[in-house]
Amino acid sequence: MKFGLCLPNFPFGVKPSRETIVGIAQAAERLNYDSAWVSDHVLAPKDKPRYGHIYEVLTTMAYLAGMTERIYLGTSVLVLPQRDAILAAKQIATLDDLAGGRVIIAVGVGWIEGEYNNLGADFHRRGKHLNEAMQVMKTLWQDDDPQFAGEFYNFKDVLFGPKPAQAGGPPLWVGGASEAAIRRMAVLGDGWNADDASLEQLKAVTEQLRQLTAENGRSVEISLRRTVDLRPAAAEAGLLAAPTTGGGVDQAGRWPGAAAGALSGSLAEVKDFIHQAAALGVSHFIFQFEHNTQEEHLAQMELFAQVREEF
Repeated sequence: MKFGLCLPNFPFGVKPSRETIVGIAQAAERLNYDSAWVSDHVLAPKDKPRYGHIYEVLTTMAYLAGMTERIYLGTSVLVLPQRDAILAAKQIATLDDLAGGRVIIAVGVGWIEGEYNNLGADFHRRGKHLNEAMQVMKTLWQDDDPQFAGEFYNFKDVLFGPKPAQAGGPPLWVGGASEAAIRRMAVLGDGWNADDASLEQLKAVTEQLRQLTAENGRSVEISLRRTVDLRPAAAEAGLLAAPTTGGGVDQAGRWPGAAAGALSGSLAEVKDFIHQAAALGVSHFIFQFEHNTQEEHLAQMELFAQVREEF
């Protein structure tokens, strides 16, 4: 089992800054996490204020590649239909080469129609666009004489370099759990990047995915990004002081600002969930730690790092 964590390039806890993003990424590498992940929004409408202050995903990864040495850097997820796939392929190939082959790209169709409109992209054809964009990127990364003729992209007699450091290109995972997304994973993807899925949802999708990949003679890696709140356990372990402001800890043991659906409880309960997810085929678990301060984030990272060898 591999373990990664989401970096706060948008405010799901502390306000993102160079110091918080780099500090958590470097701490993750020091604590032997396998991967660090950033999210993607470009021009969100005003009714989605959470995504107003967000560091651009590929630029952030490029900077972090120079500030780290071992840890893999990933997108969760890159909303590819909002971007030019040829330019994205070039940026990602360059990044993977400069990072020494430490890039994972999870892509998805996104969900904010207003953002598509702001960027001049077609929200209603985003699924078809993503399918073609994935094919374009793999063609450019893998072929010595890349050519493509499609609905959205056409090129021939072109040169493309550098190729990614990873042979064939970085792993190209797919986010989402719709029927279209599952088919996309089975035919075009190298993995599934599940987001806050329950064990029941994981079971249903992985069973369908295994059947479809077997029919296509393929296999995919399954990752799970999950909101997790280990602050109560970190406080019990003496790594964190219990909150005295913001209402303190509620009767259910939740800390101020904790999401209702967060995986929370004792360290043993969180470990049990991970073991059950692994039994369903999850091989890469990505924490999105609930936090109000960087201290809270780092304490949870340190707590889990002490027990990760059990997996």
